[in-house]
Amino acid sequence: MLFKKLRLENIRSYEELEIEFPKGSTLLSGDIGSGKTSILLGLQFALFGLQPGQKGSSILKQGANEAYTCLDIEIDGEIIALERTIKKSISGSITQNRSIITRGTNREEELSTSEMKDKVIKLLNYPKEFAKKSNLLYKFTVYTPQEEMKSIIQEKPEIRLDTLRHIFGIDRYKRIKENASILLQRLKESIKIKEILVSELNLLKEKYNLENEKKIILAKEINNLGIDLKRLIKIREESESKLNSIQNMIDDKRELESEFSKKQVFIQGKKDLESRMKKEVILLQKQMGENIDFSEERLRSVLELFDKHKSLFEKKNKSLLEVTSKISVLESKKEIPLKLQEQVISLEECPTCFQKVSQDYKERITKNTKFDLEEIYRELEQKIQEKQLILTDIERERELIIGYESDKNSLQQNKIKFEHQKTIDTKIKSDAFILDRTSNEINDLEKQIDQLQIKIQTFAQSRELFDSTKKEFQDINEKMRIKEIMAATKNKELEILEIRLKELSQEIQEKEKIREQINHIKRLQGWIEKNFITFIDSSEKNVMVKLKSEFSSIFSEWFSMLVSDSLSVRLDEDFTPLITNQGCEIEYDFLSGGERTAVALAYRLSLNQVLNSMLSNIKTKGIVILDEPTDGFSADQIKKMRDIFEQLKAEQLILVSHEEQIEGFVDKVIRVSKDGVSKAEPAQ
Repeated sequence: MLFKKLRLENIRSYEELEIEFPKGSTLLSGDIGSGKTSILLGLQFALFGLQPGQKGSSILKQGANEAYTCLDIEIDGEIIALERTIKKSISGSITQNRSIITRGTNREEELSTSEMKDKVIKLLNYPKEFAKKSNLLYKFTVYTPQEEMKSIIQEKPEIRLDTLRHIFGIDRYKRIKENASILLQRLKESIKIKEILVSELNLLKEKYNLENEKKIILAKEINNLGIDLKRLIKIREESESKLNSIQNMIDDKRELESEFSKKQVFIQGKKDLESRMKKEVILLQKQMGENIDFSEERLRSVLELFDKHKSLFEKKNKSLLEVTSKISVLESKKEIPLKLQEQVISLEECPTCFQKVSQDYKERITKNTKFDLEEIYRELEQKIQEKQLILTDIERERELIIGYESDKNSLQQNKIKFEHQKTIDTKIKSDAFILDRTSNEINDLEKQIDQLQIKIQTFAQSRELFDSTKKEFQDINEKMRIKEIMAATKNKELEILEIRLKELSQEIQEKEKIREQINHIKRLQGWIEKNFITFIDSSEKNVMVKLKSEFSSIFSEWFSMLVSDSLSVRLDEDFTPLITNQGCEIEYDFLSGGERTAVALAYRLSLNQVLNSMLSNIKTKGIVILDEPTDGFSADQIKKMRDIFEQLKAEQLILVSHEEQIEGFVDKVIRVSKDGVSKAEPAQ
């Protein structure tokens, strides 16, 4: 992986910056406070966003409301753009806003902050467990901020060891042992609970045998009841057949009686209808009254004349409006020549050419005006006469419309009366026909009623026979009901007993399984206590010993390149640097500033080398960023940095330093300056 290009807007002291990172070694050179470290922090923000506990105000330029970063990186030959923004809300809080990733020429993809971090972790091929952690892996393999270079050396041993366990992934052994202890405690609790559950197993087996004997006795009783029920069912079927035969006779009689009642009701209804119809015919005849003389042709003629004169009336009104409008136009038109005449007569000089207006010209204008007025008055008189004629026509048409409307209303009323008389006449004829038909139906119904009375008499003795047979059938049903209740009760007892036996059987089986589980858990408990925890302890110690040995060796080599041979370093069991001078240990705080920086830098480079060796597939292993690595160095120590850079063999090395001598050790130099806002020149 390589960093290609970084764009910043309103990041820390930068309003706007675009910087390209070449392959090889590059120095960010400039005075202290010029903005060199801000570039590295902007680069880190573009990769991972705000870190846990990091405030947006540490990134956002003072006075700005929004900031933007875009980092182009190259991974396996593919250019990937990572864009992030942070924004200040109205309340003043600063939060991450948008996260966009663009791969090659593919369409950009907008992600949430957490999705963006997961995507970057995957692109860098960092282990998945680092997706939920702070960016410690990036911090100790790529870039450690200047103020944190020495912090790991000065940490308490237990905190330093936990941090190293964390970044080396060895903390999993501690978690495994803690989880194993929790598991053992839960196994012990589970054994106690399960032993209580199986304590009643023998009692359950005795109870199962007793319930099974009850089941056998109940089954015999249910079988005997079944035999008695079959015998009673056969007797009931014979009685039911006889009862059905008698019932059919009673049903026939009931149908005849029902039919007889219906006929009586029906004939009474017919008689009532006949009486009502006779009264209605008499009333209708009285309503006929005198005959109305009505002509449909005359009504149609009156309607046509009414519509015709109404149309003429509307046309005359329209003509009146047009003539009135023209008269108004002529009235206004005659004012124009009069006004012109007055203006010309009053003029002494022409307002355009300033020549004197002659009396002949004024008289000529007067004659023309008089001629125009005569024309207007003549036309106006014609229109007034025309208007008077139209008004006369309108009045005549109005009188005709009123007369025709009166005739129309009178004829329409006669039409309604005429049609009503026709309806009454038709109703009288219809009612006379219905009366005749109803009288015939009454005669037929009287004959049918007489025949039904004769048939009903033939079924007089069927009721007594039915009652005695029914009593016999009910006695048999009662005996069967008692037997069925007894059988149902026994069957229910048997069903409950079988359910109870099944439950007891399942409970016994479950407790047998629990007993097996207890034995299995005890075996598992013993294996964890005697084998697993011992193995984890041994594995952790072996890994830590091997790691400490490798780390200590590399740490010593880097340190020896930076300081004189009189000083040497190694690591103790807590990975604490032990500095010796000719066999005597020296406290870290008693070292000079340059020596402390050498210890921190050697520790930092050792971490980088060990981690990249352990995690050989991560994409950032070829990148190293050093922030002011020579703080407090002497001139001789600064010269040794050339050997350090060559020994690193980094594909891309980015340095931050204000030491001019470092410029001769690198391939490219990017100069950073600050005049109100920070600026950076292209790499040279």
